[in-house]
Parts: sequence; structure tokens; C-alpha cells
Amino acid sequence: MRFFLLIILIISNFGCIRDNKVPKDVIPQNQMRKIMWDLMRADAYVTDFIMKDSTCDKKVESIKLYEKIFSIHSTTRETFKKSLAFYQSRPDLLKVINDSLRIDEKKSQNPDEKKPQIDTPLRKMRLNKKLIEKKP
Repeated sequence: MRFFLLIILIISNFGCIRDNKVPKDVIPQNQMRKIMWDLMRADAYVTDFIMKDSTCDKKVESIKLYEKIFSIHSTTRETFKKSLAFYQSRPDLLKVINDSLRIDEKKSQNPDEKKPQIDTPLRKMRLNKKLIEKKP
């Protein structure tokens, strides 16, 4: 009986393991992230600029931009849709893409954010030199 229970436990354990490999006909995660980032930027462009122009149709302009993005990334709308469906069926892989998109979005919102400066000996020497020059 214990042997039978051990076999069932082992089989159920291996049955729960998911393979993180992406099929060959699906766009890899890194490329998918880049495409989705460009699509998000295109949507923002349409929302911010095209919507204000009453002579342009939002849907037509979005389709043009999407097709241009797909051609830049050497893919098609169908391949993208198939890849997106695959990643939506695998939330663990889609989460990685979405998290990296959030990081990219934060970086693009604050491009001028200053990094903390490190006090190096050369920087200290320059600072001291400026202080000495300022003394009357």
C-alpha cells in the first residue's frame, strides 16, 4: 500500500511541474516585451495626439502604427496574437513580461532622475579646490 501511495505521489509531483520552455512558433519573452512596449507607446501616441486631431480616425491610425511596429520587429499580427494567447495561458511567463514593462515605464517617466553621486577622491579634490578659490 505504501509503495502504491509513493508512486501516486511521485506521478502527481511530476504532473504539476511546468516546463518554462517557449515553443518555437511563439515569440520569445524578451522580443515579446519589446513589441508590447512599442504597442503601449503607440497607444499613448494615438491617445495623446491623434485623438485631438478631428480629421484622423483613431482606429485607422492605430492599425497603421501596429502594422509598422510588427514590420519593425519582423513579425505578423497573427504570430503576435498566437504568442499573446500562449503567454496568457501561462501566467507565470506573462508576469515576467508585465513586470519588465512596468520597470521600463518607470524608467521612461523619470529619465532625468539623478543617480546618487559617489564621493571619489577626485571629486573631493575638486570640491576642496572650489572651496579654497571661493575664500576671500
